[in-house]
Amino acid sequence: MSEIGGRRKQFFGNVDAGAAVFRTSDFLQDSTVSYFSGIPRQFLGNNMLVMKRDAAPLLLKSLLEPRLSSKEVRIKNIDRRKQLDALVKAELRGVKTIAVNRPFHTVNSLKAMKKITGKRKLVDASKQIGKMRSIKSEGEISKISKACKIAENAVKNVSGIFRRGMTEKQLGLQIELMLREKGDNLLPFPLIVAGGRNSAFPHHVPLPSKISKGLLLLDIGACFKGYCSDITRVFSVGAPSQKQEELYESVFAAKQCGQNLIMPGAVAGHVFDEADKLLKKRTGFKLIHGLGHGLGIDAHDFPSGFFHENREKLQKNNVLTVEPGIYGKFGGIRIEDDLVVTTSGCKLLTKAPEELMQI
Repeated sequence: MSEIGGRRKQFFGNVDAGAAVFRTSDFLQDSTVSYFSGIPRQFLGNNMLVMKRDAAPLLLKSLLEPRLSSKEVRIKNIDRRKQLDALVKAELRGVKTIAVNRPFHTVNSLKAMKKITGKRKLVDASKQIGKMRSIKSEGEISKISKACKIAENAVKNVSGIFRRGMTEKQLGLQIELMLREKGDNLLPFPLIVAGGRNSAFPHHVPLPSKISKGLLLLDIGACFKGYCSDITRVFSVGAPSQKQEELYESVFAAKQCGQNLIMPGAVAGHVFDEADKLLKKRTGFKLIHGLGHGLGIDAHDFPSGFFHENREKLQKNNVLTVEPGIYGKFGGIRIEDDLVVTTSGCKLLTKAPEELMQI
């Protein structure tokens, strides 16, 4: 059985429903459609996926592209709403209970769904979907690993393309070109290029301002066949100060602390707390965001990741990031690597340098 077929079988083994209907639009992208169809989300746009226990999923899409054709999924082009409604109703004939991914339905879209499905019962399968997506297959891990290599190779080339007087926006465009050339055309998230004091803002948007002497933070990711990577690296433009080097070493130690605790059965919140404790002891700064998050079809995927309140236990083949960071008047230092949980620990898919890099 194919991987897509296996996912369908697993889904209906866990969800008491005769069919599932997932939708995605330009405004509300549910990558579960990609997960169950095998089609990367960059090609999806507005569509609806109808999945039944004993048949290949049916993808109903407007403006169909020939390259979407696949043995894994039946694809039908639609050009009007009435046609969509008729095809969905025909596919659901005889089905009494329909599973949906509730968080990706607005009030209006749920009303529209009920008009199509009539009196059939709708059940929320979001928890089951999350559990499935949190454990990656070997094929998924391979794609994530390749996305990681693309991102790391882009970082290695930064010293070769960086020039004094270059702006954040100019450097960002050069990095983005490398990521798109080697990976998918779609990036997992808008990249961050933050120089000097701008590095103190965790979600800084690259500006047309010149990168001057000081810290330079890059948060970038690539996609490979629909799967994401997400890494953060920090450079020193010019010779770093002793204080900057010490802060970098402390953030790296916090990352190492978290990684050492990652294994099947480890409580995500405990991993966060221990890394946070070490960071406070060494720098006086505390973590103001999560220590990391799940990684997969989405840059923020399942499992939910490392934060104080999360009592979720890690499992083998979870793929996550670990990204401690500190922010202040000096700027910001965040170091982020991607990893997969193994039988007895974790395996790094990326490897940040132990010392602050200079360009």
